[in-house]
Amino acid sequence: MNGIHKGAAELCREGDKILLSGDACRAAALYTHAFGNNAGSTVGHMRGLNAGHLKEVISTLEAWLDGVSHSSIEGLSKGLVAVFLSTLCPNNVSASLYKLESVLQGTGHASKEIFARCSALLEGKQMPKPEGRTRLILELTRALACLLSDTQNPKVPQLYLQAFHGNKSETIRLVKERQHQYVKLLIKAFYQQMSPRYPILHTKGQMEKPLSPTQAGEDTDSPKAVEFLLAISPDDIQVRELQAAVLFSSGKFTESAEALSLALKLGESQTEHAMAPEKRACLLVGRAAAHFSAGGRAREVCRDLGDGFALHPATARQQFQSVFSDSGEGLAVRIQLRQQAEKGVSEFREAVLMRPDLRSSKGVELLDPVITQLRALCHLESDGGGRELRVRLADCLLLRGEHREALSISSQLTAAAPAQQSYQNTVQVLRGYSRLFTEDHKGALEDFQAVIEHSTPHPPSCVRALCGRGILRMMAGSHYLTALDYITASQLQLQDASVTVRCLVPWNYRGLLCTVLVEQGRVILEGTEEQRAETNPRAQKEHEEGHTQNKQRSAVGVHALALLLMELQPGADGPQILTADALYQLGRVEEAYRLLLNIEHTAPRPPILARLAILQLHRGFLYDAYQLLKKLINSGETSCLRPLLSVTSLQDRDLLEKHCHTASKRILCGQQAESAIREAVAYLSIAIMASGGGAIDSLLERARCYALLGQWKTAIFDFTAILKKHPDHVQALCGRGFTYLMLNQQKECTLDILVALQCGAEEVTQSMLSLKDKARKLISEWLGQHCRSSLSETLLVNPVPCREELLREAFLIGGALMNTDCREPRWHLLYIDTLLAKGEVSAAGAHLKQVFGQEPRDAAAKARWGVVKAWQQNYKVAANYLSVVSEKEPATLDFLITLLQPAQRKRLAQAASQQASSISESGQWEQALALLTLAVRAVNEMKLQYLRQRAACLAHLGLHERAVSDLNKVIQGHSADGREEQRVWAEDHCRRGRSLLLCSHEESGLQDFSQALELHEEQALLCVEAGPGTQRLAEMFLRFALQNYGQQKLDKAWLLIETGLKVDSGHVELRRLRARLKREVSGPCIVH
Repeated sequence: MNGIHKGAAELCREGDKILLSGDACRAAALYTHAFGNNAGSTVGHMRGLNAGHLKEVISTLEAWLDGVSHSSIEGLSKGLVAVFLSTLCPNNVSASLYKLESVLQGTGHASKEIFARCSALLEGKQMPKPEGRTRLILELTRALACLLSDTQNPKVPQLYLQAFHGNKSETIRLVKERQHQYVKLLIKAFYQQMSPRYPILHTKGQMEKPLSPTQAGEDTDSPKAVEFLLAISPDDIQVRELQAAVLFSSGKFTESAEALSLALKLGESQTEHAMAPEKRACLLVGRAAAHFSAGGRAREVCRDLGDGFALHPATARQQFQSVFSDSGEGLAVRIQLRQQAEKGVSEFREAVLMRPDLRSSKGVELLDPVITQLRALCHLESDGGGRELRVRLADCLLLRGEHREALSISSQLTAAAPAQQSYQNTVQVLRGYSRLFTEDHKGALEDFQAVIEHSTPHPPSCVRALCGRGILRMMAGSHYLTALDYITASQLQLQDASVTVRCLVPWNYRGLLCTVLVEQGRVILEGTEEQRAETNPRAQKEHEEGHTQNKQRSAVGVHALALLLMELQPGADGPQILTADALYQLGRVEEAYRLLLNIEHTAPRPPILARLAILQLHRGFLYDAYQLLKKLINSGETSCLRPLLSVTSLQDRDLLEKHCHTASKRILCGQQAESAIREAVAYLSIAIMASGGGAIDSLLERARCYALLGQWKTAIFDFTAILKKHPDHVQALCGRGFTYLMLNQQKECTLDILVALQCGAEEVTQSMLSLKDKARKLISEWLGQHCRSSLSETLLVNPVPCREELLREAFLIGGALMNTDCREPRWHLLYIDTLLAKGEVSAAGAHLKQVFGQEPRDAAAKARWGVVKAWQQNYKVAANYLSVVSEKEPATLDFLITLLQPAQRKRLAQAASQQASSISESGQWEQALALLTLAVRAVNEMKLQYLRQRAACLAHLGLHERAVSDLNKVIQGHSADGREEQRVWAEDHCRRGRSLLLCSHEESGLQDFSQALELHEEQALLCVEAGPGTQRLAEMFLRFALQNYGQQKLDKAWLLIETGLKVDSGHVELRRLRARLKREVSGPCIVH
C-alpha cells in the first residue's frame, strides 16, 4: 500500500475516495494508518463523515477484531485497530473484548476483574446486552478468565458447557482459534473436576485430599462435557480417559474399553512425553474392568491384567482393588486368570504337538500371556503367590526359555521347609531341566535320579525325569540306556513324553535323539531274533518259551518307543517302519500290514516293499509277495532286507528262502539272457540273506550266475562262502577252481581241483568233462604240471620205491587226467612214472606195453622202457633207450634217473660209458655223445672220467662251448696228488685251451696252455703238437706279447714271451722281442 508513508490528511482524503468507490476494507485500512500517524486529526476527519460511511468503517473494524472478515489487514496490528475503534466508538464491545483477551493472554493477571467485566457486559449494565456471536465470544472469554483465576473452580466446566450448549460448532471453532494455547489447561480442569466421581480413573489413596461435592463437579453434565472435550481435542489421553469413565459409569462397557484402547494407543504414539508405566498400568487394569463388565471377554480381561501387572505391579494391584472393590468380582477375575492360564498352556501344548519341524520353537510366544497372568496372580496374593502358582510359573518360564529365572524359583521352592514341600517331584524335575540348560549336567542328573527313585512317584514328573536322564545319557554316549529311558517314558505317558522332547530337550539335540532312538530300537528288536537264529534247533526248542517272553517284552517297549517317534517325526519312514516291525514281532501282523500299506501308497520305497512282501508271505498271498519282491528287485536296493531279516521269524525266513530260490530256478530254466541271469541273481541273493548266508544251493547257483555274467571275483566270493562252512564241498571246489581258471590263476585253480579230487574224484571228472575243450585242456595241463612237479619233489627227498601215501595225490591226478582225456600220451606217461616211483615195475611195463607197444616210436615212452630195463638189470639196453632223451629232453632224463636206485644209476653209467667208447671208435660221435650225457647225468656229474670223455666227444663234434663247460667241471675237481696226476691235469688244460682258442677266447686259451706248461711241460708240448700246433701257438703268444708291450704292461709281456719260447724256443720274433725288452728295461727284476 503506497499511502502508508503519506501524511494523515492525505491518507484520509485517499480513504474517502476509496470509500466512495465502495471498498470499505481498503478505506478502513487507510484511516487506521492515518490514525497511527496522527490520531487527533484522523478522529476529527472521521467525525466529519456522514453517519452511513462512518458506520460502514466501524463495522469493518469490528469484523477485523472479531475475526469474521477474511480481508487482509497487512501492515496493521489488531491493537491499533482496537484503539482506533474504541476512540471512534467508546464502549464498543468488540474493542473491549479484544482488550480483555489481550490482557488474559498476555499476563493472565487480573482475570477476576476481567471475569467481572465480562459478566457486566453480558448482563448489559453499561450498554445493551450483546447478542449472537459477540455474546458467545464474551461467554468464552469469561469462562477463560474463570479458568485462569482458579482451575479447580467448578464453574469453569459449567461456563464452557453453557456456551457449548448455545452454539456447539461456533463454540468449538472459537475455542480452537482464540484459546488454543489453553486447551491443555482446560482439559486438565475438566479432568480434575470429573475424575473423582469415577473410581476407574484413580487408585485407592491416589488423591491426597478428597474434593468437596461442589469441587467434585457433581452438577457437570458428564456426557456433554465429554462431547465438548472430544470436539476440541480428540487426541488427548485425559479426554479419552474421561470418555471411558463416563461410558463405564453409564453401563456402556464395550465403548468404554474402546476408549481406553484409544487412550493407550495415543500413549504409545507420544514420543516426547511417554506415558508413565504407572499410568499405563492403571489404564490396562481399567480396560480389564470394562471387558470384565461387558462379559464374555475373559481372554481380553486376563491379557490386560497381565500386561498391567507386568508394567507396574504395585499400581496395578491398587487399581485392581479400586475397580474390583467387590470381593466377589475380584474372586471371579482371579478364577478367570487361572482358567486363561490353563487354557494358554493347553493351546501351547497343542501348538507344540502340531509343529511341522521337530527342531522348531514355534508357539513359545503363546506362553507370554500365560506367564504374565500367572505373575499377576502372584502379585494379587498377599504372600506373593502360593507354592502351586509358583510351580506353574516356573514350569512356564522353563518352557519359554527363561531358564535362569526358572532355576531361581525352583531352587527356592526346593529349599522350602519340609512341611511345605508339596509338588516336590515337579519342582525337582523343573530344577533338573533348568540345570540342564545352564550346563550343570551333574546337578541335573541328580535331580532326575531323585524323581525317578522317589518312593511315591508322580507319573508326569517321572516322564520328564526319564526324558531328561535319557538326553544326558545320550550326551555321555550311552545310547542303549537312552533308549531304555525313553521306552519307559513312552509306556508311562506317550503324549507327555512327546511334549517333553519337543519343548525341554535342547533343539540341537532333538534330531540326533530321534536318530539314536530309531537305531537303538532296531538293535533291541534285532537282538532277540539274532540270539534265536544262532541257537541250534534242539536248543531253540528247549528255550522257546524264554525267547518268546523276552521277544514280547522287547517288542512291547520298542512299539511304545516307535509310537513316540511317530509323534515326533510324523512323515519320517524310520519310526513307522520301526512301529511295523514291533507290531510284527507282537504278532499283530494285520496292523503292521495296514500301517505299511498306508506308507506304501504315499511313496513306495524299498524297505516298505520288503516288509510288505514278507507279510504277504506270512499271510499266504504268494502271488502278491512275488510281485512285491519283483518291485523290490527292480528298485535295485535289496540290501534293505538285511536289517529286516534280523527281526523276521525263522518260519517266514524259510518261506522267503524257498520262494526266492524257486523263483530263480524258474527264471534260469526259461532263458539265459543277461537280464534274466541278473534277475535270478537278485532272487538268489534274497534267499541267501534269508538263510543267514547258509543256503548252499543258492550260493552255488548264484556263484555260477556270476561266472556266466563274467563277474569272476564275485563268483569266487560265493564259492568261498560255501567252503568256509563245508570245506569238502566238491561242486564249490570245482566251481571256484574253474573260476580261477577263467582268471588264469594257475596255482589257486590247481589247488582247488586237487582238493576236490581228494573229496570226490568221479564227480570232479564229470565236472571237467562238462567244460569246453580249451578250458578242459588248460586245466588238465595245469594239473599235469602240478603232479609232475610234486612227483619230482617227492623223488628228490625220498628214495625209490616211495611209500604209497606219498604218491596218493599223483595217482589221483593221473587217474583223473586219463579219465578226462585217455588219448593224451602224457597222462599215461605220468601214470607210468608214478607206478615206477612206487616200485611197481611190472605194472608200469604192462601199462607201457598196452598203450605204447613193446618198441614205441615216442622217445619219452622209449625212455620209460629204459627205466624198466634198468630195473630188470639190462643196463646196455636201458642205456640205449634212455639215451634217446638225453640230449633232446635233459629234464626228462634227470627225472627218469631219479626213478632208479643209486646202484642202478652207477651201473647204467658204466654201461653207457663203455658203449660210447665202443661206438666212438667207429666215428658215431653223436650217439656216443647221447650215451656219455646219460653216463654223466646218471652219476650227477660226479665222475670226472665221464666228463673228460664227453668233452672229447663234444670237441670232435665241434661243440667247443659245451666242451669248455665240461672241462671247467673237470679242472675244478683237480686235487694236489702226485706227479702222475699233474700229467693228466696238464692234458685237461691243453684240451680246454684248444677249445677256448676255437671259441675265439684266445687270451683264456693261452692262459690254459701256460698253466699246462707249468704243470707238466712234456705232456703239454705233446698236446700242443696234436693241436693247435707249435708254430700257431707261438704266433699267438707273440701277438699278445706285442699287444701288452705296446700297452707298457712289460711284466705280462715278458711272461708271454717266455711261455711262447717254451713252446717254440727257436722263434726269431719272440727272441727279438725279448732282447728289445731287456734293453729297454734295466734291473734284475725283469730277468729274474
